[in-house]
Amino acid sequence: MFWFVLLSSCIAIHAQQGIMMDLHPAAGPQLFPETILGGAHQDENLKSEFEDVVMDSLMDPEGKPIHDPLRAHAMVLEEELRKEAAEIQRIMSERESEESGEVTLSTWLWTFVGCSLVVSSGIVPAFLLPNNIHEFLASTEGHRRLNLLLGFAVGSLLADVFLHLLPEAYESSENHVTMGIWILAGYLTFSLIEKIGASTEEGQHQLCAYMNLAANIVDNFAHGLAVGSSFLVSTKFGIMTTITILLHEVPHEISDFAILLRADFDKMAAMKVQFITASAGVIGSCVALSLHTSNVPVIETLLPFTAGGFLNIALTQLLPELNEETSPIQNLKQLVMIVTGVLSMTFLNCLSF
Repeated sequence: MFWFVLLSSCIAIHAQQGIMMDLHPAAGPQLFPETILGGAHQDENLKSEFEDVVMDSLMDPEGKPIHDPLRAHAMVLEEELRKEAAEIQRIMSERESEESGEVTLSTWLWTFVGCSLVVSSGIVPAFLLPNNIHEFLASTEGHRRLNLLLGFAVGSLLADVFLHLLPEAYESSENHVTMGIWILAGYLTFSLIEKIGASTEEGQHQLCAYMNLAANIVDNFAHGLAVGSSFLVSTKFGIMTTITILLHEVPHEISDFAILLRADFDKMAAMKVQFITASAGVIGSCVALSLHTSNVPVIETLLPFTAGGFLNIALTQLLPELNEETSPIQNLKQLVMIVTGVLSMTFLNCLSF
């Protein structure tokens, strides 16, 4: 009798706990709905009910959802693979565009804007000159002021050669002996032209101006190549390259105007020839965009040749004229202007990079 009462009590307690768990609001889906009091279903019925349960709908006793860790990990991997596939597709599209040589309209427009700014820098110094510039330069004071500008031109030309043209030329070629030969060829060619082409002082001044313009055409063509190729990389890189060239051109254009004024060019004539030489940059940028590169073989020869020409203009044609000055104070001022030209190009070159 005692054992019968004990067994009945255990069964009643177990049944009560099962009913309370069924009524608990945080309870999960009933995987095994029958208690031991109700008997057992067949295996196939139990299997069908178990398959109907959604794993993500499980709840713990505190009412929080239980997510399937394997499914969550699979979803994370799937998202990462989707991102990697999109990145690979983007890279392949860019590579196909580069290999096909197609240049977008946006790249052409940005390059045109950059070249227009570079071209305009060639005529900006003209707006700083008075209209009666020739009358002023004819006076003694005007001649001394012109010599100060020529001193600045000497310094900026030397800095342009040693800080810009030569490093760029040696970087583009591993044959340094060939580079040296082309530098000497440029220097000697300009010297030969000066000896043959000018018999008077005025003629020598004009010939010096024309040789400087010819060298500027090559220099501006190289600048155009740099602008066009940089915009092929990205718009941001193209803008930075354009700003760099503009900073470099400011002192260079001032020295160009000084050489033109020395050759008796008036203000309007100087603006015209400066505009023509600066337009070579537009041609250079078009070549870079058309060839889809800035690696033009002829530039490896023209850059050192141009550097030799600039050395001839600065050291052989301009500096000897400045050395004719007899006033110690004026000589000191000219020396200060030469150093100023060098320092300005050095500062702008460091600022650009």
